[in-house]
Amino acid sequence: MEPIPRGMDRRKFLKLGAAASALAVGCRSSGERQAEGDADIEMRYRPLGSTGLRVSEITFGSAGFDNPALLLAALEAGINTISTGDNIGYGRADELIGDVIHSLGSRRDELVLCAGDVIRRGTTKQQILDSIDGQLRRLRTDHVEVFRTGGVTSPDDLVVDSLFEAFEAAKQAGKIMHLALAGHSGGMQSCLNAAIDDGRFEALFTKYDFVSYPDQHEILQRAAERGIGTVVFKVNAGNRQQEIRDLEAGGLSFRQATVKWALTHPYVASVCVGITNFDQIREYTAAVGSRLSETETAMLRRYAEEMYDKYCRFCGTCEGTCPHDVAIADVMRYAMYFKYYGREKRSMELYNALPLRSRASTCDRCPGTCDTACPFGRRVRDELVEAHRLLSFAEA
Repeated sequence: MEPIPRGMDRRKFLKLGAAASALAVGCRSSGERQAEGDADIEMRYRPLGSTGLRVSEITFGSAGFDNPALLLAALEAGINTISTGDNIGYGRADELIGDVIHSLGSRRDELVLCAGDVIRRGTTKQQILDSIDGQLRRLRTDHVEVFRTGGVTSPDDLVVDSLFEAFEAAKQAGKIMHLALAGHSGGMQSCLNAAIDDGRFEALFTKYDFVSYPDQHEILQRAAERGIGTVVFKVNAGNRQQEIRDLEAGGLSFRQATVKWALTHPYVASVCVGITNFDQIREYTAAVGSRLSETETAMLRRYAEEMYDKYCRFCGTCEGTCPHDVAIADVMRYAMYFKYYGREKRSMELYNALPLRSRASTCDRCPGTCDTACPFGRRVRDELVEAHRLLSFAEA
């Protein structure tokens, strides 16, 4: 995603973020059923653009998924949408999801299953078809409702003829129903606009939070006008609420508030979340149909203010100034998974899979040109040094 222009000062940015949150107060989301109160709230469903699919307002994300009982409990709570794939080590998660799907029998038709792979130019049509078949085998199903090209970072990632050829062949074979893209790194705004203009993508999966990129809502509104549905993720802007003293005082739930915030926008069909325990199922589903209160809005505003110069938006602006070609956005994202999402092992695997030149091993000897390039005033170099220490196998 493109960064906030340097001409936009901190005060103006925060004012925009606060205004976006304030719009949510007293508003209800546009789901199928309206709840009269916070008690006994049922899951709600929204159309995914013009696909004809109705998705639960909460999507079960498979990141870190290793307990089939959690998915079964989520399905019983009314969650009908599952997101997996994108070639980021989710093979085992696919298999576990497949076991659950197989146990459902005819109830499989009640689900909206979203899968995908990272596809770049040079990938052949047959390679894509083989990837689709492999995922279908792991998921123990004969089709998925949505197939994504994942990890999109540039509009060039969408100019892959073999992707569309494979999609048409798989669609004709009944293996795929709808095509989507997914991404959350620098350049995402350009990617979203390119997908909208292309006309062949029917859904978007994108990072969306109350801290970053206050103009992204305009892009998602434009997508909705074209009949393109949107599923959002990473709505909690880094998941760093524990760093702010008493942020959740009085029984507030930061995670609930971020989901409520996202669902107040009618162009958001569903919020994809990682679920790692049964309490989170109750917490997330309780956010469905609930108002975003003034107290919750104040909590989000405080978080945005205190995390303004600490939260990496993965915009990639500073990477252009790095003399060592460090993959700063990727490194920052893996460090975030390690520190704030409890995914230490997977974060280290991802980091050490980067080419040596892309890791942060040289950052402790660099003057830190990335610091001055960050449009948010972050201490990028220090965080890169810490990330290398945390994530390197050799130093683990």
